Amino acid sequence: MPMQYYEDNALQLAKLYQSYRFELLHASWLKFVTPLMEKAGLKFLDIGAGAGRDAKFFAEQTEQAQVVAVEPVCSLNRLGQAYTRDLPISWYQDELPCLYKVRKKHHAFDVILVSSVFNYLQSSSGQQAMLTLRNLLSPEGLLIVKLRHCSDEEALQIRGMLNCSVDYLLDIAQKADLTCLEVTEPEEDAQGRTSVTWQTLLFKPAQ
Repeated sequence: MPMQYYEDNALQLAKLYQSYRFELLHASWLKFVTPLMEKAGLKFLDIGAGAGRDAKFFAEQTEQAQVVAVEPVCSLNRLGQAYTRDLPISWYQDELPCLYKVRKKHHAFDVILVSSVFNYLQSSSGQQAMLTLRNLLSPEGLLIVKLRHCSDEEALQIRGMLNCSVDYLLDIAQKADLTCLEVTEPEEDAQGRTSVTWQTLLFKPAQ
């Protein structure tokens, strides 16, 4: 994953990420997660955790939650740890497609949130990443994948991003034995960038 942009702008980005409320940012798919949050001891994995906003929400809202946050950018990881230092969140500097560090210590997560990460994976790594996620998901678990669509080629280059299509993600998920529950409609960017829209895909293990 290209990280220099995020290392150089970590503090500014952390403040921005933390300024948005989880419930508003993720309203289109929160209904799928709410029933899972009612059980104590929920195991939650946040990949592309940024500065810890989403991991913080699950740690605070779920009784005895076991939360793992993964952020490969060193500066953002440190800022996220500081932001959530009073909460039971385990932080890792790790990344897809393999998640070597996480897989050594954890398995069978109830909820896995993957925020914009597939926008940074080459197509050759996508299938491996999806298989990794499938192997970390509990039999009744929920996988949430957020995609960023961007029409600004310069912005894509600066961030080292690629556009990842919904059809591609559905294809590699099916090959990883995952069933799609929902594909949200494209949503406007919370920062007001007209060149950016977001979509979320939700999966469960095939029965």
